[in-house]
Amino acid sequence: MATTASSLPGSIPTTPSGPSTSTFASAQASGSFDVVAAYKKALADEKASLLESAHPHPIAAILALVELMEASTATTINGLINELTQGRNRLNNTQQSLGVRAGCQLWERFVAAGNTMEDFANYKRALIVQGRAFCSVTAPQCREKIAALAVDFLRDDCVILTHSYSRTVMQTILKAHKQHKRLRVYVTEARPGCLGIRTQQLLTAAGIPCTVVLDSAVGYVMERVDMVLVGSEAVVESGGLVSSIGTYQTALIAKAMQKPFYALAESYKFLRYYPLSQTDLPGPASARALPLAFPSSLPAPSFSRLSSTAPATPGRASPRAEVLLGESTPTGGRPAAGDRLEMSREMEDGQPMVDVTTPDLIDFIITDLGAPLSPTSVSQYLVAQFSS
Repeated sequence: MATTASSLPGSIPTTPSGPSTSTFASAQASGSFDVVAAYKKALADEKASLLESAHPHPIAAILALVELMEASTATTINGLINELTQGRNRLNNTQQSLGVRAGCQLWERFVAAGNTMEDFANYKRALIVQGRAFCSVTAPQCREKIAALAVDFLRDDCVILTHSYSRTVMQTILKAHKQHKRLRVYVTEARPGCLGIRTQQLLTAAGIPCTVVLDSAVGYVMERVDMVLVGSEAVVESGGLVSSIGTYQTALIAKAMQKPFYALAESYKFLRYYPLSQTDLPGPASARALPLAFPSSLPAPSFSRLSSTAPATPGRASPRAEVLLGESTPTGGRPAAGDRLEMSREMEDGQPMVDVTTPDLIDFIITDLGAPLSPTSVSQYLVAQFSS
């Protein structure tokens, strides 16, 4: 069981004391606004590319709460606070990303800090303006500040290993490339989402040599790299890093082979949580069993897929003739030698999506707060912020 900090002084209460008629009316009105749909809309903005959302998860969560405020019919601060509490709880209970929780916590602090105005209309208007300005101006500036700091760690003729896809890592590498630094990059495939392919495509298009490696080949390639550079989904109070699954094992190998491990993290990803183990991360209420848990009883036999690895015709995708292990192929014979096994959908659904990299494995966390910080310094900063 994780330990969490106590509630922030003046923070949004989960249940307002003495709810009035206006509170119940506003709560009923907020029911007509779908905060989850607003969050997903922010992730799938029309400016987004195929594999990159328009906004990071924390920013999308804040935008959804801002839209909830705009749609609110509450006439009192208590009524508005009640709606925001319901909206935050719904996002936290339905979304897998810990970035959603980080965004909701940050917005809670915004609301608490602004809860000093006597005029409700001005209070609401100021919060909406502040929220939209933060998402459209401050958040992009965070990545720019991080890239400006992190680029100094990338020397000329440097070989970098990165994991999956991170927009902050991408911005840093591209900035170094514009400074005419010769870089070469290894990127993990990052199953099951395979977002490392996206990193390889973008870096190659920019003229930066980039090679995709299997997740299981990190140890093999580590001796060739000068540093490991990763992004983050959240930074927790211990100074640890919550990121795409596979980051932890990459950090372990880097530590064993004495390679520096740097994490890039925007300050709006700081999460008020203290996980004590890999399985101690908060998740949506709809989450099923613990990832990679053994079943209580043996299930009925399930079959993995086989996909053909026949070479692709130029300009066309490789054919993927999927068959079940133990069954005949579409042509009536047994699976051919060129076929390969793949995980079934049930197997993929049972995999964890993120892991926790412990602070002892991280050399520096580079944020938009200033000079690169040690995990201990980040932990002290977070504890101070969440207790103030």
